[in-house]
Amino acid sequence: MSEQEKQQDINAENVDETVAQQTQNSESQEVKAEEAAAAQAENTEDQIAEAEKIEEEIAAMAAKLTPEELRGELLSARLSIRQLQNERKQLKSEFERKQTALQLEKATVMAQYDEYRKNVSAEQEDKHKKLMEVTQKKLAEAIAANEEEISRIRTRCDNEISKAKSFALEGFVKDLIPSIEPLEKALFYSDRNNPQQKDLIEGLEMTMELILKAISKNGVEVIDPLNQPFDPNYHQAIQHIPNPVVPANHVMGVIQKGYALNGRLLKPALVVVSSGN
Repeated sequence: MSEQEKQQDINAENVDETVAQQTQNSESQEVKAEEAAAAQAENTEDQIAEAEKIEEEIAAMAAKLTPEELRGELLSARLSIRQLQNERKQLKSEFERKQTALQLEKATVMAQYDEYRKNVSAEQEDKHKKLMEVTQKKLAEAIAANEEEISRIRTRCDNEISKAKSFALEGFVKDLIPSIEPLEKALFYSDRNNPQQKDLIEGLEMTMELILKAISKNGVEVIDPLNQPFDPNYHQAIQHIPNPVVPANHVMGVIQKGYALNGRLLKPALVVVSSGN
């Protein structure tokens, strides 16, 4: 929790204490007002009772007084009673007014408190929402970075596996090439017009075809560049001969085929290159 949020919580607690204190003060003032009003009302009732007692005494004395004196005393007593009744009404009205004012003040304080808590809650909710957005963004970035790193590792592993496979095949193919070349020479020098060699030639051709298909499936390429431009990366020239038919710097004869594995040269083709006219 940040220092600002801690301060907001402390402010909220202070507001709670202030509201509680104001509420307690309002209730205390209300109780005191009720007690004062009750005491005043009781005092007024005592005064009224005393006035009524006086009125009774006046009535008892009426027989001893003249009519004019009697009317004067009765009028004075009635005026005193009315005055006491008016004072009682005023006290009751004042008590009700103060009670209403206290209730209104209490309601105002509670409304302000509720509004403050609402604003604080909304602000905290907004901060929480922003914090969640930042956290989710960082999490998404971390996941994306991890996925990218995993992809790089996977690609690197695939490349390493491919290289390991290629290197493993490289040794095998290099060992196989010396077995293929005698078959090629045998086919090259065989007499195809001799019926007695027909079955032998067909067997050799079938064997060569099976071997070439097998190594081709594993990425081995036979380099047979006859009539193609000379490429020193894959061809080894053993002789340059003038030739008016074959363009200069083109292969006019293949002495021995070459081999490459997945684009990597294993053995260059031995060729004769035309030097033109």
